[in-house]
Amino acid sequence: MADARKTDRRTVYTKKAIGDALLRVKRFKEYNTITVADICREAEISRGTFYAHFSNISEVLDALLDDALANMDYLRNYMSAPDASAGPQCAYPFCRFVRESKELRCILFDDALDHIVIKKLAELYKDDFILEIQRIAGFLSAREAEALFYFQINGCFAVSKKYSNLENGEWCPVQNMIDRFIKGGISSFPKQTS
Repeated sequence: MADARKTDRRTVYTKKAIGDALLRVKRFKEYNTITVADICREAEISRGTFYAHFSNISEVLDALLDDALANMDYLRNYMSAPDASAGPQCAYPFCRFVRESKELRCILFDDALDHIVIKKLAELYKDDFILEIQRIAGFLSAREAEALFYFQINGCFAVSKKYSNLENGEWCPVQNMIDRFIKGGISSFPKQTS
């Protein structure tokens, strides 16, 4: 049992070291030019160690995004399009996550990787969003609700990146305006009757 725990701890540590190395290398190289050798050099590991944990660099990126988005119920709640009558915006919306993720900034702010980030967010949140928006506005088809999901996630992502340099005091009015826009749009749909 002690050996299994030691192996698990070592595996977790090595995977984290590989992910951290990718983030460091990404700060000075374009993602599509990063090699396994770059990551191994930065993490001070062998290629064999890299391949014992990941098949390729895309898997490392995927693991980084999984870790960053894990256990983010507040983000799930926000992405499930809160009812317009539910009051002010949530405590930690997606836009703040994007703006404040300093460690992941080199990935989140790389336009060439947007499709990967959006795909990961869709894997995690799209189904919940569709169910919730259909609950709130019951006359939407799954396709229409999915279209709203992609509209919201792409828009929020783009605006968050565009205004990442704003201080929170300057950002809050922008965020409030976007929240009012989204909630106003949601409230325009006929409500589903129980």
